Amino acid sequence: MASAAALSGCPAEPGKIGGAGGSARKDGALPVMPKGPGSGSADGGSKKPKRLQIVVTLKLTTIEVPVGTASGSEDIWSYLDEEPVKAVHSASLGRNGFRVGLGRAGSWPDLVKILKRMTGRSPSQSLVATAPGVPLPIVLKEKQTTQTIFTFHADRTLSGRDYPPGDYLLAMVCTLDQDDLSKVLLTAMPQVRSARSRKTFALGKAGPEIVVRSQVFDFSPLAFRLLIPAKGFVVIGPGANSRNPTSVGHHFLVRKKEGMEFEALLVLTPEVFATPVRRP
Repeated sequence: MASAAALSGCPAEPGKIGGAGGSARKDGALPVMPKGPGSGSADGGSKKPKRLQIVVTLKLTTIEVPVGTASGSEDIWSYLDEEPVKAVHSASLGRNGFRVGLGRAGSWPDLVKILKRMTGRSPSQSLVATAPGVPLPIVLKEKQTTQTIFTFHADRTLSGRDYPPGDYLLAMVCTLDQDDLSKVLLTAMPQVRSARSRKTFALGKAGPEIVVRSQVFDFSPLAFRLLIPAKGFVVIGPGANSRNPTSVGHHFLVRKKEGMEFEALLVLTPEVFATPVRRP
């Protein structure tokens, strides 16, 4: 089951951004001007314009099926468009055991039927919230032991290394299309977050300071970027090469339960809202 840490202070009664229109400020807030001459204060002065903060919510649907059910079938992927996925480093996703596809709103009911047929039950869902440009780590597997993982690169070379004990993440950042605030640009990449922390220097408000942080290992050949339209969704799942026990896909998307291996599918459905900024 994937998990994520939602941002605190989730807005009450947010206003959904349904399409094009409006221009976002660099700080993510939208000024809303008073409507017409009658919207001023009683003494003739005008009210201060309201400020809205943009919030991106992500509905996470997690499915686990026996190995080969998703990676060895085109039933799911036939409803998805894999062409818009732009791997930062060539077509490395497939060689490393990952597949990513874009789904449109109209294909979701058919996809749910397939997932329900595979699992025998409706998919579980959770909701997290983030701000545009703020990293959001999705935990795919927790408390893993030291593992040797091999990665295919864009030039078709292969490298391997031992990774320390820790959590296996899908690190994501959501940004917005400034011409249409209902569209979300998703950038994602697998990461290993070490269970062991180390001291490092960081620039704080009072200057340089010592902070304790976990060491993070990026799998940059698997980084991808995808523009998701309103009511669209993205599916991240195992490819055929995930059945290779040393592949990135196997280590991040396959787990063993009661002696049987299962592979995970992750469905992300973003939605953009505007919520009033609370003044101090």
